[in-house]
Amino acid sequence: MDNKKVAKQVNDMTKAVLDSMIRLQEINDRTVQQLAKRQLEAASDFMDSGVKQLRVLGSVQDLGDMVGKQADLAKELNDKMLTHAKQTMDLLMSTKVELNEIMEKNLNTISASLVKNANEAAGEG
Repeated sequence: MDNKKVAKQVNDMTKAVLDSMIRLQEINDRTVQQLAKRQLEAASDFMDSGVKQLRVLGSVQDLGDMVGKQADLAKELNDKMLTHAKQTMDLLMSTKVELNEIMEKNLNTISASLVKNANEAAGEG
């Protein structure tokens, strides 16, 4: 194998690794931004729930009324938190799929390169 072929292979592999690293960074950046957005929305919902509870405490007439309203508020907050948890899991699963696709593509590229190099080496020998 001559030096030009080796240099081209090294160049191709370096480009492939760099492309993968850039794609990985894009996925990481997007995922972190979306997770931060999810967290801010969850914190906002939690704070809103606290404000609603304070309002309810100021407007209740008796203990039964307060318990009922607190239960309603707790269910509402629980539903919102479950929605946030589901959205977070969906985000993480889609990120996992993207990362798996990158890994699979890279493994296929490396495998094809190794087979090609082995075939070329066998043809020269």
